[in-house]
Amino acid sequence: MALPAPLVPLHEATLIDEAAVLLGQDLGVLMENAGAAIAREAQQLAPDGTILVACGPSNNGGDGYVCARLLAQSGRRVQVWPVVKPRSELCEAQAQRLPSSVELLTAVPGEPPALLIDAVLGAGMRGRPREPIASGLVALKALACKILAADVPSGLGSDLCLPATLTVCLQVAKLELLRQSGIGEFKTVDIGVLPAAYQDVQPTCFRRFPPLKRTGHKGTHGELLVVGGGVFPGALELACRAAVMTGCDLVRAWTGEGPKLPPTVVYHRQFNRTLSPADPEELTPLLVRASAVLIGNGLGREPGCHEAAQQAFSLAVEMGVPVIVDADAIAALTDQLRNLPDGDAHILITPHRTEARNLLGMPIDEETLHGFARPDRVLLAKAVVDLISDGWRWQRNPRGNPRMAVGGTGDVLAGLAAGLMARGASPFDAARMAALWITSAADQLWQEQGPCYDAESVLERLPATLRSLLAPLGMWPPMVG
Repeated sequence: MALPAPLVPLHEATLIDEAAVLLGQDLGVLMENAGAAIAREAQQLAPDGTILVACGPSNNGGDGYVCARLLAQSGRRVQVWPVVKPRSELCEAQAQRLPSSVELLTAVPGEPPALLIDAVLGAGMRGRPREPIASGLVALKALACKILAADVPSGLGSDLCLPATLTVCLQVAKLELLRQSGIGEFKTVDIGVLPAAYQDVQPTCFRRFPPLKRTGHKGTHGELLVVGGGVFPGALELACRAAVMTGCDLVRAWTGEGPKLPPTVVYHRQFNRTLSPADPEELTPLLVRASAVLIGNGLGREPGCHEAAQQAFSLAVEMGVPVIVDADAIAALTDQLRNLPDGDAHILITPHRTEARNLLGMPIDEETLHGFARPDRVLLAKAVVDLISDGWRWQRNPRGNPRMAVGGTGDVLAGLAAGLMARGASPFDAARMAALWITSAADQLWQEQGPCYDAESVLERLPATLRSLLAPLGMWPPMVG
């Protein structure tokens, strides 16, 4: 069985477009394909009568102009109302190609058309539309005719939403359509976007890297609590050092006795070699301060360790603190993770193949992993090809090399994901950024040194790799005013 087609949130559409361009695709060609697909659906939905195309200022409007041109060329009577004049170059270019037979309007027509094609906002929308689009949507809704939405209904999620009879999702279905009442059927059409643009982790995901604020102070950029160490202190140290690399302001470690940690890590020790459940009055204040908690690195499986992980996990979930579960904590928390009630928790689990099989309690493949994942229980399943899933959408990361099996790289990966979540990234975004970041660094080392590198070498390569990922996006250094 193949994985089901992913359902992506609206904000993912711009990343997919950008990834397609980086993969060598022409957005103009994709726009032509989109307009043609919408035109075909329009012909079926309204075999005769006038078709009104309402266009917005960006690329969704460009799709509408292509559709209007093709419908007019097929002999249909077409009206176009530019609710807002074109602003993007592609939209303007398509508006200029309208044939003379298309009637350009300056307002909604006096008589309702047989069909309204909504190409006003598309997936690039955010929040309740503002004027003059808001008034335009009110006027269009008042026509009370059949509506075909291009990609998503304009005003989706607000009182201004145009109630589409049919929504034609371009290339990938949009998750928000499942959560919105009052709209009709939706279908997905292929417009030629390369599957890798949305099925593989692409560098454009680093658009989600949380920038640092120029006016920030200690704590502004997140605090991470790492629960582990004791038995394997090196794993704890690697995870903590990786988290610091994400720009996280403060990394704390709840751990047992062991060697000195780097001065960048604030440690809170129990006075025995292994962790055991803590006095809630000691642990709770650390969780109150934390913007995320990572559990498991170097934890071990000796008496008390599992109970300590269970205590930290339960307290964090109860307090609404995002949690990353890695290494020995996966075994310790198997029952809690399997039986987690549906909710709004922010949990990322990072198992390798054996840990994933034990967690699910069955043989694993991509389908079973995707079936276990949920928006509140995201999986980053580490393998030759990593799989990241939240149960609705999924992406693969095909990068990496055999030397990444060396001890400690999994701890670095967990630390990166945890630091990014502490800084405000969603579990899915944190997982794919961390996976791309560490495998890119490791692949550079592999090309230079073959097997002659270790987890510390990867740590040392992370800063340069981050720059190589952010600079092409115009995000280096990653700072906002």
